[in-house]
Amino acid sequence: MPLVSIVKVEEEAVEAAVRKAVGLSGGLADIIKPGSEVLIKPNVMRPLRSGCGVITDVRVTEAVTRLVLEQNPERVIIGEGASVGYDFPDFKDTMEAFEVSGTAEMARRLGVELVDLNRDTPVEVEVPEAFVMKRFKIAKTAMEADAIISVPCLKTHVRTGVTASLKNMKGVLPGLEKRRTHRTGLDRAIVDLNRVVKPDFVVVDAINCMEGTWTIPDDMVKMNLILASADAVSVDSVCAKLIGLSPEKIMHIKLAEEEGLGIADLNRIGIEGERIEDVAKRLRSYQEVFRGRFRGVRIVEKDACTGCMGEAMSTLVYLRSAGFEKEMADLSLVMGQPEEVCEAGRKLLIVGQCASEHRRLGKYVRGCPPHGFEITNGACEALGIDKEAVQRAIQKLHEVPDTLNY
Repeated sequence: MPLVSIVKVEEEAVEAAVRKAVGLSGGLADIIKPGSEVLIKPNVMRPLRSGCGVITDVRVTEAVTRLVLEQNPERVIIGEGASVGYDFPDFKDTMEAFEVSGTAEMARRLGVELVDLNRDTPVEVEVPEAFVMKRFKIAKTAMEADAIISVPCLKTHVRTGVTASLKNMKGVLPGLEKRRTHRTGLDRAIVDLNRVVKPDFVVVDAINCMEGTWTIPDDMVKMNLILASADAVSVDSVCAKLIGLSPEKIMHIKLAEEEGLGIADLNRIGIEGERIEDVAKRLRSYQEVFRGRFRGVRIVEKDACTGCMGEAMSTLVYLRSAGFEKEMADLSLVMGQPEEVCEAGRKLLIVGQCASEHRRLGKYVRGCPPHGFEITNGACEALGIDKEAVQRAIQKLHEVPDTLNY
């Protein structure tokens, strides 16, 4: 029976909680051998400050790194490949995300390597039994590691319902392969990826979790928990249950169990530490928050990646902050590859390369993905909104994160 531990973070004692969670779920001694090469894979998907809930809290990554170092491996690497839209060398990339989040400073202090997996040497793998990704490329560092420790943060997700450890492994895919997972079917692609690089151990940062549209700080929910397990499928199943979802209805978790990658049935998982029912807290879905926050705005999409979705969400936040909620009620965002767009009488904003075949229907913003500011300018043109008023609102918003206490 796989074990999943759930531990409360008491009085900001993050390292103590991580150590307890790892110990309750079996520890690292049987996973990390002296002389081995270990990849620690946090979620540092874009340049944000630690503690915001969108990325892994650097305190959790540091605690995990210290535990790994105590096993005397030959080499320890903290690796990540930032998400679509944040994978441009010399512009916005993983190394910037490492710096902004504090991960880089921590790695330097502990003498641990940092690797941008988006720029790592790609290795092509073939998976004959795959659902949709029968041949794809993976970062060499991930392929050669003797052990992979996944350190995700717990969030709801517009596509997969929940994102935790299994989906966290998308960071080992170079940028073009990340985009491909959305076109081929994200849940099945996640399972195919984990056939090759399923983590050997998982520590989940569930201190500050994100719900809905991941708007900081509006969608941040404090749970103050650390979870750990040697079974990635089991810990993701418990994570889903913790935030009010049925694991059997989360496709990538269900398929991963069916394909023998781990146990998802909660009746077959041993829970150590806190009981699920005592610490569970329902998180709102993307759709639920979107409908309540951006009334009237429609999204017409199919297989849009999180790059376009995230950048477009920034635009809606900017317009609402500038006081243009009434005008936004006429807006339809077209993203991904919808077969048809029937939005008569509405103002259409066509976002990104994938949706380019519909560009003649409204204002088109090119890019893969376009920057949020470019989408915002396009929305202003489509709706006849004063760009300068929106720019002032953006500047005011960007003054806030430096003073927020996440």
